[in-house]
Amino acid sequence: MVRGLLCLACTLLIVGCTDQTKVTNVANSPTAPAVENETFAAVQPEEPSPVILPLDDDEREAQAQEKYDALQAEFQKSVKDLRDEIATLESKDDQIRILATKDPSTEYGKRFLELAKFYPDTKASFNATLFVVGQTKGDLKCEAMEYLLDRYADRVKLSKIAASLKQEVPSPDVERWFDLMIEKAKPGPVQASVMLNYSQYLGQLPMFRKTIAINPQVAERLPSTQLEYINAERTDAQNQKTASILNSVIQQYGDLKFQGRETFGEKAASELFELTQLKVGMTVPEIEGEDLDGIPFKLSDYRGKVVMLDFWGHWCPPCRAMYGHEQELTQDLSDQPFVLLGVNSDAEKQTAIDAVRSENLSWRHFWNGPRGTRGPISKQWNVEGWPTVYLIDQHGVIRYKEVLGDEIDRGIETLMAELHQEIGASTR
Repeated sequence: MVRGLLCLACTLLIVGCTDQTKVTNVANSPTAPAVENETFAAVQPEEPSPVILPLDDDEREAQAQEKYDALQAEFQKSVKDLRDEIATLESKDDQIRILATKDPSTEYGKRFLELAKFYPDTKASFNATLFVVGQTKGDLKCEAMEYLLDRYADRVKLSKIAASLKQEVPSPDVERWFDLMIEKAKPGPVQASVMLNYSQYLGQLPMFRKTIAINPQVAERLPSTQLEYINAERTDAQNQKTASILNSVIQQYGDLKFQGRETFGEKAASELFELTQLKVGMTVPEIEGEDLDGIPFKLSDYRGKVVMLDFWGHWCPPCRAMYGHEQELTQDLSDQPFVLLGVNSDAEKQTAIDAVRSENLSWRHFWNGPRGTRGPISKQWNVEGWPTVYLIDQHGVIRYKEVLGDEIDRGIETLMAELHQEIGASTR
């Protein structure tokens, strides 16, 4: 500030001296005409504009941080005031209404984003952008996320952002952010992680479709474009793009450690296998292994029957909850061309044997080996959750994938009806 005042004073001094000299010379010249007052006034120097010097980096950082801190304090106060107001309300409906109408996140989100863009490349700008990404939604969040990835991709942990985005309700925006992160990510484990999370994000689209179908009230809260995105089947071009990304992980980062003993290459291969061979409508891949008695068998041994393939483990409470219904299915369809097959994921084979005996799980089971859930069958099929159930028709075609509860019964009824129609037609 002192430096600025000195420069301004110097500027005024120079301008005053130069102009005064010109005036003096004209007035003192022997041949000069008389100078009227208004003529003299016309050549007086105009009042100079203030000289505003640009802030240096430290000054910009300090100024930006000061404004960020003030805005953050203001936001926290508004949040506290809102909480205090909500605490005075007894009705839950009133509390929800007040929260929806007075939530300060959007208002302050706009102000934080303005601050971020006014002071780019400062710590305050980075933190302000993170605030908007974390506290807002809709168009404002989209704008902040793209600003973050465009400007600060080198400052954030992209692998963590990718993992969190995998849990978001799918949308074209989220997919675009994944594309940006893959482009911006530093080559190596970070880029490999972002690529895998992108594939897993896409793999969860069917689950969201089911959730929306079962809960129409969820659909009512989503924009039509987002609903269309979720419900649309992926095109061949989109699947090829995902396959290309997974092949890049295998080729470029295949030997890098992913989790535990597994490499990025192994995990990407599982994702690729599911994408290219385990879609509904595809012929089911072969499974070869041993049952719990050590006797070899294959999935294709049961071609001509409707097959329910259940990935389970006695360690898994939801799997155990299915035992009773699975017993009913095998009993009710014992004289029908139907078979229930298990893929057991208990790391100790004896645990599975004891469960089969004590729970009367009389159907045949592949044992997945001593690595349990990461054994060869579930690893190849990219099974991430237990139980996972596939329904396969008499021709060996996957007709239903990752179904549970009533979906299993409805699917079996449909497939059994088709089978009996075929049998009936062949005997006429």
